Amino acid sequence: MDATTFHFEVSVPCDAEVAGVIRMLAEHAARYAGCSERGAAAFGERVAEVVRAQLNGSAAQNSSSIPVVVRRATGPLEVQVASRTVALEL
Repeated sequence: MDATTFHFEVSVPCDAEVAGVIRMLAEHAARYAGCSERGAAAFGERVAEVVRAQLNGSAAQNSSSIPVVVRRATGPLEVQVASRTVALEL
């Protein structure tokens, strides 16, 4: 794993505190990939909004966890929360 290519998956519980944890994970991945602090914070907040939407949606009512994928290949950094993807061009 290096700053240009990485991929990892986690499954997080459907809990209100999860949005903050995934936000921090997204921010860390963005900084690792070379993004500025300000850009990483903005990206993290976009990801947290998607997590909160997932938690408030009907899919969360029927599941005990949410799958999250953080990846970067040769293109943008992507965080996929369930079926929604947030991308950050670097």
